[in-house]
Amino acid sequence: MKTTIKNHLNDIQLSTAKALLLHSDNRVLISFFKDLNEKLLYLQQLTESDSKYDWMQLELFMDGLIKQDPELTNININFEIQEVQSEKKEARLKIKSF
Repeated sequence: MKTTIKNHLNDIQLSTAKALLLHSDNRVLISFFKDLNEKLLYLQQLTESDSKYDWMQLELFMDGLIKQDPELTNININFEIQEVQSEKKEARLKIKSF
């Protein structure tokens, strides 16, 4: 999937460069395409950076649970990121995958 995203970003970047050449007489479009190119470069950097966590292992584990019990409706996951000092503070994510 990462390769597909990179390919699409490269295609968009190439199209942007071609459009910049075609509209090199228009200052507004030059500015727009240069800004777009900078954002594409930033997205490329993000796709090339490594994740802090191995999310694929979590996905594989969840897939295994669903295969074990096809009637499973919810999977609750709790990440403990540090010891509770005085009061437990939580952030909750709700993801619907259906």
